[in-house]
Amino acid sequence: MKPQSILSLLLALLAGSAAAQEEPRPRPRPPATADELTVPEVSLTPAQVGHILKELEKVEAEIGQGRGGILSAALTKFRSAMGSESDAVSLYLECYKLENFDRKDLKQTDFMEWRERNEARFKDENFSKGLLLQLEYLVLTIQAQNVKEQKDMGTLVSALQAFMAKAITEVHATMKHTASGAVEQKDADTKGGGQGRKGGGNGQGGASPLAAMLRQSVKGTEFGKAYLLDDHLTRREWEYSPLNIGGIYSSVIFPYYVSEKPTELSAQWDARINAEMALHKASLSETEFALFYKEAQPRLLWEKNNHLLASNINAINALADMLKIIQGNPNHADAVSWLTQFKAIMQKVAPAEAPPPVEKPIGSQ
Repeated sequence: MKPQSILSLLLALLAGSAAAQEEPRPRPRPPATADELTVPEVSLTPAQVGHILKELEKVEAEIGQGRGGILSAALTKFRSAMGSESDAVSLYLECYKLENFDRKDLKQTDFMEWRERNEARFKDENFSKGLLLQLEYLVLTIQAQNVKEQKDMGTLVSALQAFMAKAITEVHATMKHTASGAVEQKDADTKGGGQGRKGGGNGQGGASPLAAMLRQSVKGTEFGKAYLLDDHLTRREWEYSPLNIGGIYSSVIFPYYVSEKPTELSAQWDARINAEMALHKASLSETEFALFYKEAQPRLLWEKNNHLLASNINAINALADMLKIIQGNPNHADAVSWLTQFKAIMQKVAPAEAPPPVEKPIGSQ
């Protein structure tokens, strides 16, 4: 007899089970939630279980090949387009056309009209640089998907550190501070697509179109949408927005250093704080940045030392620095919370009081 397929085998088993049941039929179970699986009340022989598991292995291999093929094709295409800004723009146009015109069965003339209306944007140097950085981060994102062990993340962590430095430098290059300390886009009135926008610093790089592009999740870029990557980029220990510095450090860099290089965690926290400050300095006026620094820098230092303490890395120094933060920032919005936390910590680390000595009765030896 030929081996039964998974479907026919299960149908036969379920049919047999249903026929054996007597009236009245039991009330149907409520629909299973996302975290539940309704298992039919049937008994399988070891041979049947073994056959089904073998079939599932085949299906699993096919699913893995399909996902791997999609990511591999995207990786090859993205790397190829990273060769130059013109290549990046060409791939952008190709992806935009596929997602917004071809898949909607719109006419070629509709795409040509849209492209002509946006021609100035495609010639904007900041736009093309943003596309290159999106592609670079997408390549790193795809490479990270199948990494299983922290010890194997070293190369990607180094690449992320280099990427952030490059991205922040590029954002700085798009902005300038005037003699009065105000912030505005550099050469905004002379480059294609410039808006001449001044001020508007919001602490999120909102005044910089390049920064806005890099704050977008790479899943939602035209590259990601055209290659249908959203459902295939599933790694949880990853940050999908290229300029979310805090997310990159928290999700990827810090876990790697805690696992593999704990003695260097403090230096990595300093790198994160410096990167956060540098990015915000590009988008805020001098007065805005001074206010931001006064609030954000102590808060990040507190997070740093709290993390070191929780990880039992330089715990004594971390406690000393936490005390300094409280002493140096009594008017900070978080000062009361810090004080409460620190008192609770001190209660936990304080040595237990020795019991009073037992007095011997008078006359005893």
